[in-house]
Amino acid sequence: MRRLVKDSWTGRASIDSTGYLLVREFRSRLADQVLGALTAPCRRADPDFSWHRLEQWEGPLWRLVTEQPPNLLPPGQTSWEGQLLAAADAAISTLTRGGKPLAQWRWGVRNTTRIRHPLSRALPLVGRWLDMAPRELPGDHNMPRVQAPAFGASERMVVSPGHEERGLFHMPCGESGNPISRHYRDGQAAWEEGLPTSFLPGAAEHTMVLAPAHPPSDGVTK
Repeated sequence: MRRLVKDSWTGRASIDSTGYLLVREFRSRLADQVLGALTAPCRRADPDFSWHRLEQWEGPLWRLVTEQPPNLLPPGQTSWEGQLLAAADAAISTLTRGGKPLAQWRWGVRNTTRIRHPLSRALPLVGRWLDMAPRELPGDHNMPRVQAPAFGASERMVVSPGHEERGLFHMPCGESGNPISRHYRDGQAAWEEGLPTSFLPGAAEHTMVLAPAHPPSDGVTK
């Protein structure tokens, strides 16, 4: 695990990064073990309590593993070195549970989008016409390109007031909600690949005219 992290670490949540996935899994298992033990009395007092709901848990966890106070070790651990190794063992066990070697894991395998239309869940046979194709994507929580299999930016917009013509815009799927429209998916590729698209609309391609079914009896259009 250490060798794979060392050889593949780029500091980015890129789809081809084995190191990022391993470090992230280690961090998750360490938090589960350390913070789970620390907040166990809370959970006994309230079965619905979960430390995952604490938004600022990163700071306390970092301080614990940095200062390594012996009195706050999880039960069964006699040293923080042992605790860190236990978290690494748990990460390895989780990732290799299905028989897949660590070296074959990449962040993109874990971070694959699955954008589905609400109707496709009830009518799976029409899913291929309604759903967006699965796609491995970079990014993660708590970073500029926020991305997860079931969560992501509903839009990205960069615009400076007075300079709208230079603004950029991304939106998943497309502008139309009609699956047979060519605009149903026309924004998906730019959103997936981070390609710049204009914030302002371009030239009109289609015009819709709304007119009364019967002209007024006085012949005057209102």
